[in-house]
Formats: sequence, C-alpha cells, structure tokens
Amino acid sequence: MAQQTEVQWTGKTGGGNFGQRFVLGCLKSVKVTVLYPVLPLVVPVYCVVNHKAFGCIYRYFKEIHHYSGWKSFWKTIQNHLIFGQVVLDRFAVLAGNTEQFQLDIENEEVIRQLLDQPGGFIIAGSHIGHFELTGHCIRQSKKRINAVIYGGEAAVIKQRRSNSFTQNNIRLVPVEEDLSHLFIIKDALEHGEIVTILCDRIWGSNKTLTVNFLGKEAKFPLGTFLLAAQMQVPVVSIVNTKVRGRHYHSTVQLLPSPDPSLPIRKQSEQIAAAYAKSLESVLRKHPEQWFNYFDFWDGV
Repeated sequence: MAQQTEVQWTGKTGGGNFGQRFVLGCLKSVKVTVLYPVLPLVVPVYCVVNHKAFGCIYRYFKEIHHYSGWKSFWKTIQNHLIFGQVVLDRFAVLAGNTEQFQLDIENEEVIRQLLDQPGGFIIAGSHIGHFELTGHCIRQSKKRINAVIYGGEAAVIKQRRSNSFTQNNIRLVPVEEDLSHLFIIKDALEHGEIVTILCDRIWGSNKTLTVNFLGKEAKFPLGTFLLAAQMQVPVVSIVNTKVRGRHYHSTVQLLPSPDPSLPIRKQSEQIAAAYAKSLESVLRKHPEQWFNYFDFWDGV
C-alpha cells in the first residue's frame, strides 16, 4: 500500500494554449465523437508518461473496490479512456457546441424547488464524470450562479469559460491563494445566490475533515461544509456521469440538514459525511468515472 502523496493533483488542463486552441477549433462545428477513435492511440502513451497517476487509479480499483490485479489494470485503462472522452466533451462545450449533448436529470425538481425559494444554496460537485455540463445544460435566470473554479488554467480555457458561462447567468470565482474567494462565496449566499464548488479536492487550505468514504478514511476540504453549517444553507450534490457517446445522466441529491443542536464543527462533519455518501452511491454504479488522479485515501 502506498503512502498518501503530499503533492495534490493540480487540476490543470494539459495541452498548452496552441493545442487547446486547435482542439477547440476542431470541435466548434463537428460532433465530438469524431475524435474519440484517437484516444486508444493517445491514452497508452499518457499512461506511461503519467505513471504516478496511473498507479493512483490502479490502487483505487485494487484497494478500494477490491478488484483483482488484472481487473484493476484494465479498469484503469478504461478509466483513462473515459476521462479522455470527458475532456474532449468539455472542449466541445467550451467551443459552444453544446446542443449535441443529452443530459437526463434525476430529481430535477430538487433544483427547481430551491430556485423558487428566496435563500441561496450550494451545489457541491466532484471530479466524477463531467460536472461543468451542469452549468451549460440547466438554463435558468432566477438566481445567479457563482462557479468556484481553479485559477491556474491556461488563458484560452479561462477566456472560453468566461464567455460561455456569462451567457448562462454564471459568474466565475477563481480560487485564490489568499482565500479571498471565500468572501465572495459568503456574500453570494447572503444575497440568495447559488454557489457551485468541487468539494473533493483541497484547494489552498490545509483545513480538512476526515470522512469514511467507500470503506476507508479520506480527507475532504473543510471550507465549504463549514460555511454551509454556519450559514444554514442547503447543499445539493450533483454528479453527471457519462452513459455512452454524448449522453450523460445527472444525479441530483439534496443532502440532509445537520442537527442544529450540535457545534458547528460537528454539523460540518455531518454535511461532509452526507456528501461522501452521495458520491459513494454514484461510484458504486460507475467506479470507472472517478477522476481524482492522486492518492485520495489515507494509506492507499
């Protein structure tokens, strides 16, 4: 069993400005599935070059899902192939070619009911499937969405994101090292807006919660869950898993409210535990769509 790495996955999209512009140009008018056949040629090279990430996912299948060595190996290859498709899908969306995607939403009424209420709420995303598809496919004008994003992306990705999301009533909130984004998030919730944030990676702060996740302990970032408990706002988990081709399924789960009689820290732990269970329910069905390429669990 490997020790947990101290260097976390950066989340930065590879390829550089030129490569990213080229792919965006290709996907502006053609269906993304045209490029899928290239992936079996590219992915094996990627697996060799990024062998540490390959090893992390292999251990995820071997130690967390208890697959055999061979099954873990092939599931790791499958994971990388699906991830490649999701990355291409993401570029297609950023290129503005969104109509080709189909998104079936399970429990959509949860979102609609929260939109009709005056208060703000948090949408907790994850690195499972294609979370960004939510902002492009769920169109609404009742509440502004504040999308918390990683601030280290290439300029072309930042610009495309900005152009695309602005049209959908979405404001981008980059994660900053000085944690100034937390003040923007708090202000947005106080004004009855929506905050979307990926809650399964630690960005900029070492404050964490240890939660049982798929049978082993793992660290989740404290910030979002602490804020939700302090402000007593609803938290919704949304995961968009790839079904096949350009078809996705969105799982929407309203997390149970914590016990208000408990200290805020304990309430935060309850929300985080509920979030972890919501991810578990998806990963039991789609284990190959886990895209956190670092040693996520303690001691695995």
